[in-house]
Amino acid sequence: MSNKKKIIHLIQSLDNGGCENMLLRTLPLLSDFEHAIITLKKRGELAGKFENENISVINIQQGGFFDLPAYLRLLKEIKKINPDVIITYLFHADAIGRIFLQATTKIKIIPFLRTTYNHRNYWPARLFEKLTKYFVKNYLANSESVKNFYVENIGVKREKITVIPNGVDVDFYDKIERDEVLRENLGIRPEETAIICVANLHINKGHKYLLEAFENIYKENNNVKLLIVGDGEEKENLLKQIENYQSKNNILFLGKRNDVPKLLKISDIFVFPTLFEGMSNAIMEAMASGLPIITTNIPENKGLIEDNKTGILVQIKNSAEIKNSLKKIIENQEIRIKIGQNSKEKIQNQFGLNKIAQKFSNTINYLIKI
Repeated sequence: MSNKKKIIHLIQSLDNGGCENMLLRTLPLLSDFEHAIITLKKRGELAGKFENENISVINIQQGGFFDLPAYLRLLKEIKKINPDVIITYLFHADAIGRIFLQATTKIKIIPFLRTTYNHRNYWPARLFEKLTKYFVKNYLANSESVKNFYVENIGVKREKITVIPNGVDVDFYDKIERDEVLRENLGIRPEETAIICVANLHINKGHKYLLEAFENIYKENNNVKLLIVGDGEEKENLLKQIENYQSKNNILFLGKRNDVPKLLKISDIFVFPTLFEGMSNAIMEAMASGLPIITTNIPENKGLIEDNKTGILVQIKNSAEIKNSLKKIIENQEIRIKIGQNSKEKIQNQFGLNKIAQKFSNTINYLIKI
């Protein structure tokens, strides 16, 4: 019988998102624990990849927040596994962990904070955080900026939050070669600059401002292509936005993809006009690919991007600044190469995957003991 400590990771689903990919990269390295993932709604497209790493995935098929039989199924699975700790990820799992599991089990529940919810549309999430902070003894957070937000805006005591940043395997990205056939299949000509944005199509990701910037850069230089990777509820609005754009035929909505690392390697510039974040996996993966980054000047991004060194920072909701930054990088290959090299070095030196996994392991062992 294994003497390893047991962790349940509770999450809505294992769809292809930043948090889910962070877990896929990290959990196999935490070999001193026995992991089980319980998904609430559905298994998700990444479930099989976790199982290939000998991490069990259990889906309780929750039909809605008031699906009482699903809660009984959840308790049954938890009792069967008998974990030392349950870590919850993202809003739905956080809510169930703090409200239901906290009241029905004696197991330590640790929310892993992934974002700041710093947008007016997300006021219910911020209200939930304020009302339930008294139930939480310890938090994890994926960046200092997320920790600071919860301390300053939610009122969580600083000593309750331990930061475990996302980690990236730079060696993995080094092994991926630029696929000219993929570029050609996407209709990107050799002389064209490929600009890529990888993000779910949610209002807080700021795609609207990138599209405005791209239209304006296209009017000056039509040797550009824009790759939009991701899907979400804003897609219809974004497609409507570009209906009368001169650049619309050079904007490719690629939807969800399972070849994002390859898409990054065939691209020349990464743009991420997000309004708020936690610690962006998308930015980190682009940095590991050696791409120059243009992103927003928000605290969540400044932990990764030093302006004009590892990327270029622009104000939120400012398409003119995005356009000017694109123009600067497109027209100056020396700057493009230098910023890309700097960003890759920063990821390698500060956010290497093995280093982060060790911190994760040490932190969980400590939190289980106290």
